[in-house]
Amino acid sequence: MKFDALVIGSGIAGSSIAHALESGGMKVGVIEQGAIASGASGAAGAFLSPMTGKGALVEFVNNALMFSLAFYEKIAPDLLVKKGALRFPKHHETLDDLQRDCDLITISFERRKEAVFFPNAGAIDAVQLCERLLEKCVVFTHTKADRPRRKNGEWIIGEHSAPILVVAVGAYPSILPDWWLKTRGVWGERLRVKPNAPIECNYMGDIAISASFANETAAIGATHKRAAIEWLIDVGAIQTLLGEAKKLLPCIQDSTFLDILGGMRPASSDYAPIAGLFPDAHKILRDFPKLPRGGRVSQDEFSYYPDLYFFGAHGARGFVTAPYTARKLSETIISAKRGEAFIEPSRFILRTFRRSAEASGTDALQRFARLEY
Repeated sequence: MKFDALVIGSGIAGSSIAHALESGGMKVGVIEQGAIASGASGAAGAFLSPMTGKGALVEFVNNALMFSLAFYEKIAPDLLVKKGALRFPKHHETLDDLQRDCDLITISFERRKEAVFFPNAGAIDAVQLCERLLEKCVVFTHTKADRPRRKNGEWIIGEHSAPILVVAVGAYPSILPDWWLKTRGVWGERLRVKPNAPIECNYMGDIAISASFANETAAIGATHKRAAIEWLIDVGAIQTLLGEAKKLLPCIQDSTFLDILGGMRPASSDYAPIAGLFPDAHKILRDFPKLPRGGRVSQDEFSYYPDLYFFGAHGARGFVTAPYTARKLSETIISAKRGEAFIEPSRFILRTFRRSAEASGTDALQRFARLEY
């Protein structure tokens, strides 16, 4: 089946970019190896809260938060619970530290006795949101994507083709030659409970508790374990989350346990999302053989696979950053221009080849496969 664009993955990243491209007038096909949002996105608490402190990443995340809250209020108000968040100091900080970091951001907040309150915060139903985003796209669930190949100006995945391909596979094994891309897995868990009384706002600390949803359930979540493989969810995980939740909200101990899910969230080494044209690392190494030895090369001189985009590495903040980043990426794709350097995959090319002895040019060309086009 032919499309204007193909997206691989239907988590919050894949769903967001598919929706953005479809809204821009494209016929979009989505390939998902399981059900919609059946990976880490479906196991997310989908908390929506600001980042404190200073720097480019903080500014990016908080701009994304305000964009995403407005976006969700427009397309999925019935799934959104926007009742603010009480943010308590984490184990490594004091209330003074927290308030000082809050003073550095433009997001409004109120000082409380033991915490700060963010009125612009909330949570959203993760799976139903992804399903809503994909309503006007053609979705092929339970379909595993092979390594892409390009022929006659089209990217081909199984029986489907499109001139534009966006890979948003999360922490699953990649189908791209992305050995140079610096990402890591962070394991997260989401516990769903039914409190005996409504929870009026989010509670945030070392873990997070959502306000009550319309169905009277609430989420308890934590993204807290760096890992290369998936962890097992057991009774210990449930008790750990409940124990941490009771420190923030003692009455949570009277809740009825419903279920627990876990998933591996991909994050970049610099914590920013990754979105943009996918560099052809092999051609870059052939064109600039001195690069691994410190040769000076500008990112503007890099070669890229035609119309192949990578989108992901949102870490624990996917439901905050994905819609905002997807809007930026869709504008890049539709205009056929380079994207924002802050989030482009190419930012990792120089870091990898200049810092890793393993990534010597000759060695890389021999060891790692390359897509043909």
